[in-house]
Amino acid sequence: MVNTIIILFLLSVHALGPVCSFVINERSTQNNGVNSYQPKGTRQHLELNMSFMEDSNMSRRSMIQKYGSLLIFSSVASTSSAVHAKEVEPIALSTVRDSFQAVRDELAPGGGISRLALLVDEVDYENIMEFTQTYDFEFRKAKMGKARKFLTSKEDKERAVSLCNAVTFDLIGMNKGCRPNQRNIDQVKTYLKELKVDIQSFLELEKRIDISVYVS
Repeated sequence: MVNTIIILFLLSVHALGPVCSFVINERSTQNNGVNSYQPKGTRQHLELNMSFMEDSNMSRRSMIQKYGSLLIFSSVASTSSAVHAKEVEPIALSTVRDSFQAVRDELAPGGGISRLALLVDEVDYENIMEFTQTYDFEFRKAKMGKARKFLTSKEDKERAVSLCNAVTFDLIGMNKGCRPNQRNIDQVKTYLKELKVDIQSFLELEKRIDISVYVS
């Protein structure tokens, strides 16, 4: 990128150089005396302008021939460097499996969903509110968010985003059902059921991953 800017600067200086020189020469002619000045529109002035334009065009052609290939090479080199900068280390298939297993563990005994379900069974509104306030970040963003990045098709990635959003709404629904003056355990249970369904649907996407793009 820097090389390209430098080359473009040199090209602009090279192209404008004759213009600056022409203006200076014309002013010098004016300063030498009244008789030496040629009003604009005279034949001599027009011939001088035509000569300048031809020299300028020749200069541009020479400039393009001289620097054109260098400019193209610099642009390609910059693009190539950017591509290499974006290259990452190959991802192991085990890493993909582990990320989805981390989501699956939340449904297992001792996992976050199991603990939340226990609080619902106990109708512990206060702890459900506190749990759901932090669980969206700990589970949906940290674990589901990591796992969905390993999906390989655009359709599955979009589906995963929708399911992640659904999990957020499920947790919000449970939280609202536990707030003072809004407490409704049936609402909380309904959202808990939907939460489990959304997580299971998310886990089903693992089966659709093209494992050939990962290192075994």
